[in-house]
Amino acid sequence: MKAYKIQANFPLNIPLVFLAVISGAWLILNVLPIPLEGQLEPVWLNPLLAGILLVVSVLLLYKANRSGLTLDDNGLVYTPLFGARKGLSYGDLAKISTGGKSYCLYTTDGKRLIQFDDTYTKDASQIVAFLKEKGVRSEF
Repeated sequence: MKAYKIQANFPLNIPLVFLAVISGAWLILNVLPIPLEGQLEPVWLNPLLAGILLVVSVLLLYKANRSGLTLDDNGLVYTPLFGARKGLSYGDLAKISTGGKSYCLYTTDGKRLIQFDDTYTKDASQIVAFLKEKGVRSEF
């Protein structure tokens, strides 16, 4: 049984990692009993803001790593960044557009489902061949 996973490219991964590290360091520095200049008043506001930023950035990173498209012989499962998983069949796919080393998968209602390329997706050419085998139309 063939199964492929296409990871969605989320452009804010690097800034989110940076925000998580900075907010974690900010939280640690505010919890330690070290007097620092420039702290907000009241004193509890600094750790609260740092904790909120840390939780939000970690949750977004987790959701970004889970989002993508899983293909197998029975059908496909699309996991968006926000929202519930969607089970689709290969009949729901209209075409796969090929442009150089990047590929874009469209649904029958004309919406772009996911975009992937040879650089960041393992076995991208095999995924395209698998989709053509399942009856998805290819467009150059």
